[in-house]
Amino acid sequence: GVPANCSNPASFWSEKAIKIYSSALCRPGKGDVGEVAAVFYMLTCADELRYKLNPDLTQLSVPLEEWIARLLLQSKGDTKSVISVREPARAQVNFIQVCRDYLRHSVDEIQRSGLLRHWYLAGRASYVYASCVAYDILVPIQYNWDGALHYCPMLVSVKNRVKYSENQRSAAIDAMKNVLGESKITTGVCVLLLIGLEDTSHDEPSTLHFQVGEISTVVIVVPEEDDFGATKLALCSTCGGGEESEVMASHADLALGAKGARLLRTSTKVRDPSKELLEKLSSGYSEAFAGTSDERMT
Repeated sequence: GVPANCSNPASFWSEKAIKIYSSALCRPGKGDVGEVAAVFYMLTCADELRYKLNPDLTQLSVPLEEWIARLLLQSKGDTKSVISVREPARAQVNFIQVCRDYLRHSVDEIQRSGLLRHWYLAGRASYVYASCVAYDILVPIQYNWDGALHYCPMLVSVKNRVKYSENQRSAAIDAMKNVLGESKITTGVCVLLLIGLEDTSHDEPSTLHFQVGEISTVVIVVPEEDDFGATKLALCSTCGGGEESEVMASHADLALGAKGARLLRTSTKVRDPSKELLEKLSSGYSEAFAGTSDERMT
């Protein structure tokens, strides 16, 4: 990990982000909090590799294979066991920031225009425009083969959900592969990143292939208690991940006998703090109004 004397731990910064969002000085748009938390997770995993590879941080790029392994396992266990490179691609990722980009160009137009190379050298990836259905983030990858450097896309689809079925996962991966297929791109990566899942258990892949001429696919499930606090950021009720604000805004209806459960979204996590708040409010109103109707009749 990052040496203690070099920086505050990543969880320090996720807590700062939660505090900023809860102050209402800055709030993400609908659905954006999951993207912010996912990017935070991706960046902190890369930071740990940077410190490991070069503590003075003079090199920002990190090997794609090691970075993906870190995302999958958070350095718990033998990360090399999930990576199999049949033909060394020597692929690198280099982004230290993610900027909003509103271009509606197809992925091949972005590649042919040189933007992927420009973004890679600038150390950035991009949030794509809000109505893009298939993916949320575009990351440039540098491949080194045949003595030349080539810049190819990584599409990242972020899902901040309580549940996400195998069929939904397959559909999300297929949507990204279709985007690359329509653009006639034959080398790249499609990443489905799931954060906020109630059940984070999943089968670890035995091998992942990254090679020239292949579209690689990866499903990453962020642990519920990740090292960096990314999941807490994604699910924090003060920044769009929970429903406490809805409960507080609608609490008066409870006094009139409205069914409390209807105030919450159906996908609320089992241990969501807003559920506990709702139960306390409901219990308090029930006690306060107990026997009221009988007193009115006497």
